[in-house]
Order: sequence, then structure tokens, then C-alpha cells
Amino acid sequence: MNLRNRAFLECAAVLIAATAAGLAGCQSGSEQPIPGDGHDFISDNPQSANNSGGEEDGGTATGGEAAPSAGDDNSASDPERAISEADIIQIHENKLYALSQYGGLSIIDISVPDQLTLLGRYAGTGGTPFEMYFQDGVVYAMFNAWGEYVWDAANGTYEWAQSSHIEALDVDDPGNVVQLGSFNLPGAISDSRIVGDVLYAVTYENGYCWDCNNTPTTAITSLRVGNPASIAVADQLTFSESDPYGYGWKRSVSATAERMYVAGVEWDGNGEGHSTIQIVDISDPQGDLVLGASVEAAGQIENRWQMDEHEGVLRVISQPGIWWSDSVPAVQTFTVTSSQSIQPLGYLDLVLPMPETLRSVRFDGERGYAITAEQTDPLFTIDLSNPAQPVQMGELVMPGWVYHMEPRGNRIIALGFDNADPEGSLNVSLFDVSDMSNPTMIKRVGFGGDWANLAEDQDRIHKAFTILDDQGLILVPYAGWDYDSNGYCGSYQSGIQLVDFTQNSLTKRGIAESRGQARRAFLHGERLFAVSDDEVRTFDIDNRSAPQQTASKTLATISNQSVQVGDMVARLSADWWTSAARIELVPAATPDQAAAIGSVDLGSVTSSQGCYSYGLYNARLFANGQHVYLVWPNDMGDAARVLAVDVTNPQSPTLAGQTEVPLSPNDLWGYYGPIVTSGDVVVKAGNALVFRRTDAQPYYYGYDYPYGPMNPPGASTQEAWLEVVDLSNPGQPTHSATVALPEASGHTPLRVDGSTVLLSHWVPLPEDDTKARFYLDRVNLTVPGLPVVLQPVNVPGSLVSFDGSTGRLLTVDYQRLTQPTVSYEECYTTFGYDAIFEPIVPDSWTGPGICRSVKRSLKLAQIQGHLATLLDSHALEDGTSLSSAFVGEDRVFFPAQNQVWYDVAGPYWTGSKLFVVGGMNDGALAVEELSSEELGYASPVAVHGNTLLSTGWAPTGLWTLDASDLDNLAYEQKAELRGYVNHITVVGDKALCSLGSYGLETVDLAD
Repeated sequence: MNLRNRAFLECAAVLIAATAAGLAGCQSGSEQPIPGDGHDFISDNPQSANNSGGEEDGGTATGGEAAPSAGDDNSASDPERAISEADIIQIHENKLYALSQYGGLSIIDISVPDQLTLLGRYAGTGGTPFEMYFQDGVVYAMFNAWGEYVWDAANGTYEWAQSSHIEALDVDDPGNVVQLGSFNLPGAISDSRIVGDVLYAVTYENGYCWDCNNTPTTAITSLRVGNPASIAVADQLTFSESDPYGYGWKRSVSATAERMYVAGVEWDGNGEGHSTIQIVDISDPQGDLVLGASVEAAGQIENRWQMDEHEGVLRVISQPGIWWSDSVPAVQTFTVTSSQSIQPLGYLDLVLPMPETLRSVRFDGERGYAITAEQTDPLFTIDLSNPAQPVQMGELVMPGWVYHMEPRGNRIIALGFDNADPEGSLNVSLFDVSDMSNPTMIKRVGFGGDWANLAEDQDRIHKAFTILDDQGLILVPYAGWDYDSNGYCGSYQSGIQLVDFTQNSLTKRGIAESRGQARRAFLHGERLFAVSDDEVRTFDIDNRSAPQQTASKTLATISNQSVQVGDMVARLSADWWTSAARIELVPAATPDQAAAIGSVDLGSVTSSQGCYSYGLYNARLFANGQHVYLVWPNDMGDAARVLAVDVTNPQSPTLAGQTEVPLSPNDLWGYYGPIVTSGDVVVKAGNALVFRRTDAQPYYYGYDYPYGPMNPPGASTQEAWLEVVDLSNPGQPTHSATVALPEASGHTPLRVDGSTVLLSHWVPLPEDDTKARFYLDRVNLTVPGLPVVLQPVNVPGSLVSFDGSTGRLLTVDYQRLTQPTVSYEECYTTFGYDAIFEPIVPDSWTGPGICRSVKRSLKLAQIQGHLATLLDSHALEDGTSLSSAFVGEDRVFFPAQNQVWYDVAGPYWTGSKLFVVGGMNDGALAVEELSSEELGYASPVAVHGNTLLSTGWAPTGLWTLDASDLDNLAYEQKAELRGYVNHITVVGDKALCSLGSYGLETVDLAD
């Protein structure tokens, strides 16, 4: 289904969630100045409790390598027709090829397991890695969600084009991985096989994906990959679903060297749907696909294990309905004469003790096994020795349910779930099926904590669930959560569970802990390898009850944000699942390298974060000398912690001193209503860290969720303070001072000019609270322990920017607008986002009402001593909504929105603009604007000099707007990025883009 992208330029608010802080200590006061000397600036109060009017100057507005599975037959007589399956790891000639969701393809030398060496990396862009093949020095990496925005000149819009994708990569020289060829496929890859030199890919379009068919469609595509530089389609078959409700589900595949069986969930709307199994003949070595017969399964096919061809007979176990059904599972057999000739052979309805849902199926030679579940989990054994007459033999009732079964002759090793098991919600079970009429459970071991999950679905779980028969060892990659003793808090865990087994026993051993979701495990060179999307680790398991880590190699790093310190870059790497974090150091010349040259674990200082911790994933970093400072809130949000990390020795950074200062929870949210925000609530000024703290109470918008800090009903003022942390002794930050700010209706964030911190506040007029005076506040922190408070200056609006060398101040002023009798639609059409509609008849939204809004003006003033003189002003169009400002050297960028700018016939994002303001140094404002068409999908994130840096979505990447020449404004794409930008640090002419789990990417701004 072609869907027009409906994104718009987001007004990037200066929100400092979980990092704004406040501090307590000795006080220094300041007095409210008295306006005088004719410089009395009065504004409309944008937060007045009295909404009844008081327009100024007549301001009333008008109008206006994976082993073959037991379910696949690889017994073809021609070895060239052997089936290969893809996986996220491949091992060849002592090299591990690991495909990470975040890090792309990494090639690691594992010849010495205790000294892993990264040989090369291929990050790839534009999609989510799925699996890969390795053939003759070439990796065929498959990606899903490979997409980008493409300009549609005819419609004048960007269209999102998304597909699946195959990259052929020459990995003979791991240090220089070269793309040989690529190919796009429709929809998302469901499964694949390589047979000889032909790759068979099954993709599906569910009718809702971007740029998909409106009808759910499955495609089977054969690709000739013998020449990787020229991947070509050999043939393709497509099948449209008959689902009248438009739903589409992933197809599952069971394959032999001669044919593929493809089936999936079909819903007919009455809960009793069946599945159609489509047979495709793949016997042609050149890849020709011959459409074969199709057969109807009695019920739904949800995974590959429900279909199996054995000695010329197709066996199927399925159950009608989706998710739950009163119908019973059915066993069906079909005689397979050829791919075009398949005839029904036998049928059996299973007898269930109660209505239950089919959970897992497995075939093994002349046997079949089915497991259903409600609260208990029966295992049914089925004799298929006479496929024309399947016989239900025995039943075993047990708790929980089994996810996957691996037959071993008269034994079954199974992986399952049981949340009621106190030993853990995951389990491995050993069953004796030597007597098919009386299956028994020999042993079950539980693990995985209170809640656990597996990294793969049922179609691919066999690639993760590893059974090493010659070692008597089972390896289970998993991730889970354990609640603590109070049942509320807990901790996340991930790793490889080791389980010993024999024919008659299971013994739970230790856990090889993993960083990130554990996905694969294998033995190599007497070491256990654990692979996640983040890291490869090796373990000595001579004592299987206590695996000992011996080496690790990073596949992907987490970068939440970064800061330059000397000739190094420190990056904060915090897993939001756990709040566990490290500060990692990398050379400033190569800050995006995955492996750090040194790091320090923050666990010892963050372990007390508690159940309701805001976490470290959005903490803050500052640098001073050879120290990095981590700032983050405590678990209750009522104090800020400041930790110093000594990076004098980058190979071995150490934790130094720390302090804690009071913090107002409201400042975590940074919500200021109609006030345009400019600055931050924690800044570094000289040798000080400064926090803004207020006593404003949170406004609870239902469900006790703090929507944003606002004064409680009836309150007209709030108290506020600056809390100062002295960094003069860099290894021992000290809370050195508390500066009381004037009581006011509100206080803006902080800006810095050298060692001076600036902000503004506003106070209603005593005689008319619809009016207010704004004041500029300045505190000099040259000596952090002795702050010097300058007299507030009455200024024309809230602080945006200030240049101490020229004394020029840019503000936003506010004028209240009222339109007395309008409809709801007229109100928001005229005044846009900021409008408040009050129906004349309460709760009558279809009738007339009063519409109120705020008009904004940009004002330039000259500050001399304690006085401000207005130099210039620029009024913005009614209904223009500004929420934030991005300040450069002599440029300020304002993202803006206005309901009037919307084109009802066009894309959603046509209601966006960007105002670029210059001329502050010249004393006369110059204002230019870019429309939504010129902006594309760029969202501002930072400023470098007079260049705006934005996250772009057409395609995803970093975009820049050089505003040196206001008459020549145009966005330019600087780089494609692999993920969303969490934070940008500019170092020289490089933008260090922190992409969270996708690491740190460097963009050269000088190119």
C-alpha cells in the first residue's frame, strides 16, 4: 500500500529530562529592580490566570553455518543441490562472521579464543540485518526494512520506498570488505534457502507495509548468485491472499532439494480459518520456479515445523482458528508423487482432554509430536508408520508449554516456558518417548528469572537452541527479568544457560553472562562463545557451573552522548534496560571506532538507582581539564548527582569524587507552555556546573503522570535558585553555593556568556495580571564559590540570546489575542497550536466561543549597565507557534508551526517553517524563513557557528543549513546515518552523532 509520508518539522523543545538539577548551600540574594529612567518594558503575561482580556494597544484580533534442520530433507543425490540455511553467524577458517542488528557485519579472528581480534567490519546502511550466507569468500547479507525517501516530482512530495535487500560482500580481505552486488526484494524476507547457486527468498507484503501491495502478497524469488557482482532474478512467483480483512502474516517454509512448501496464517474472519500450503518445484538448477499443487491444511500453519516431507509423504499438523479455538488439531498426510501431484492420504483429529491451543509440532521419521497448552501442557505422540492411518498413541500432561522440540531417538529435548515455576520462567525438559503410548518426563530444569524471552521465533529458534551431543551439553541463549524481594523492582539479565544432559538426566549449570540480548552460542577451541547484537564473549567452561569470561570483542557500542576531553572523546554507553553504564574513551581522531581504548564501569555508583530510576541512558556529560563529569538524577528525581571521572590515563580511567545536590522534579521535564525556550537547565560556566531549580509543582494530567511543571491552581509566583558546583578542584566537585532568584511567574532555562550565567523571569503587574514585566538575570561565576549577582534588567520579553561583547540581547515578546465569537474550527484555523477555545455554552463545542492565543514578536535590545534600550523588533504572523530556539554566533533558528500554513490537499508536514534571524551584531534584525517544502523532513538538533545541524528523514541522515548568507539558504545533506540522533557534539569541524544502540558516527562538516 503506497502511503504518503506524513512527517513534519518537529519543534525541538529544549528538554533535559532526567538531567536538570538543583543544588543547596549558602545563599546569595537579589532584589527585584524598580523600573525607571523611562525604560519600562511591559508585555502581555502569557501565563496569566485571568484569561478575560486586557489587550494592549487595541490588540484584539479579528478574523482573520548452521546444521540442516531435522525438518528439511537434504538427501538429494547431487551434492551440488545440498540445502544451505542462513544464520546471523557463520564460521569459516577460524573466522567468525557475526551479523549484528546494530553493528552490521563484523569479522573476528577466533583462532586464539582468548585473544579475539577484529579483522574488519561492514556497517551497512538502510535496513535491519536479517541473516546471511557464506559461499566461496562471499557473504550474502540479507536486510529487512531497507528504505529511503524518494522525491516524487509529479506529486511534489517525498515517498517512502521500502523493501528487503541482499548485499553480496567480498570478505576475502576482512580489512577491506567490498560490496560486489546488491538486489532489492519486495516486502519483508520471511525465510530463504540456498540450493546450489540459487538463492530462494520468500518475502511477504502484509498490505500495511510502506510501498506494499494493498492485498497481502507472498512472493518466492529465485536469484542466481553464482556471479555475486551480478545478482539476477531467475524467476518469481507471487501469491495474493484471499483474506477479506486485509491482514497478512509471515510465511513459513519447509524445504527439500526438490521443492518448497510455503504456508502461513490465513484468517477468514470467523475464527475457523485454514492455511493453504503452496508447493513450488525448485528442482531446476538454474532457478526456474514451477508452480506446483496446493493443498489445504485443516488449520493454521504458524511455523515451519508443522510441515514435513518424509519418504514421499507430506505430513501436516494444524489447528483451525487464530490464537484460540474450540476446534481440535488435525493430522493430515498427503502422497507426494511430484510437486504437481499431491493427494490426500490420511487424516486424524487429535483427542484433547480440554479445549487447548496447538503450541508446537515436530516430526521425526515415523513419529510425530504435538503439544497444546492452556494452563497445563499435554504432549501427544503420534504413530505415522502407516501414513494412511495416523494413530494417536499417548499423552503426557505437564505444567507450562513447550516452544520447540529436538528429537533424539527415544528422547526429546525441549525448550519451553512456565511462568509459575519458581526456578524460572524458561525451562529445558527431557522426555522419554521409547514407549509411544506412555511418554514420560525424565527431568525439567527452570531458569531465566521471573520473565524471560528468546531472541528468535519458532521458525528460527533451532539456530539458537544448541544441543552438543558429543559434549552432553545444551546451550540456551536468553534474556530475562528478575523481580526483587518486594516484587516491584528487579534487574535485567542476559546470557547463555548451560545444561548438562545424558539419556536419563538433566543438570542445570551456570550462566555465561552476555551484554545485550544473547542470540547464539557455540564451542570453538575449548571455549564457549556467546554472541549478542552488542558483543562476542568467550568463556572457560571447565567448570560448567561457573563459566569464566576470558575475552570479549565489541560488535556494536551504545553512545547516548559524547564530549571531548583533551585529545580524547568520552562517550556515555548506557543500556536503558538496566541503567548499567560505562564511560568509554576513544581517540578524538577516530571517535566512531567501536572498541574503546579504555573505559570505566559506573555500576558502583549507579547501583542504588532503584526501581523507579530515570536511568543513565539520558544522563549528561561535561568536561573540564582531564576530567569528565557525569550528571544524572537520583531515583526519585529530587537530587542531582555529579561524578568526576579522571581520564588522565585514557587506558585506565578512574572514578574520582562526587557530590549530590537538590533537584526539583519539575525541571526534569522542561515544559514552559507558551514561553519560547532557549538554553538548558544545567550548564557549564568556567569552572562551575550550574543548575536551575524551582519549587513549581508538577501538573498532573490524569493517571498521576507529570505532564509538565506548572504552578498549582491559585499560585501566581514560584521560587527559584541557581545551584553551583565548583570544579576548581577537578577530582572533587563540590556544591559551593546557592543563589536565590527573584520570585516570579516563571524562569527560563540558562544560557552562558563566558563565566556568566543568564536567564530571564517574568512578573505580573500588580494592577493587571494580564500584563507582565520580563527581567534579564545575570550571575557571574568567575569564582564558583563566590557568585556575583548583577541587578536584574527590565527587558522586552524572554531571553533568547545575549552577546556580552556587544551587549546585544534577543528576546521574544508576547501579546495576548482574543477573538470573542468564533467557532471551534475558526479558532484553531486562525490561531493554530497555541489557541484555547472556550465555548460560550459550557461543553458545547459546536457552538460559538471565545478564542485566545498569544502573538509573538522578536525584539533586539542593547544592554548598558542596568538598562535595556530597544533597537529593533519583528512581529510574527498571528498563530505562529514557537517553542524553542537554536542559537549560533550571529544567527538564531526558530522552528515554527502555524495552522494557517497547512495545505489541506497536501502532506501533513506543510504546516512547518523555520525562521532564521540575523543582524544582532549590526543592531538591526534580519529575518528570513524557509517553508516546509524547503525544509523537507529536517528537525533541528544543534548549531555550529552559523550552521544549523538537523536530523533529516529524506533520507535519514544529518542535514546542514549554512546561514552565513541570509539570501542564500538551502539545506544540504551531509551524511546518511544508521539511526536516530540522540545527541550531537561538535568537535572542530566534526559532528559526533550519538545514535544510541547504533553507536557514534562522525560527520565532517567541512566537506
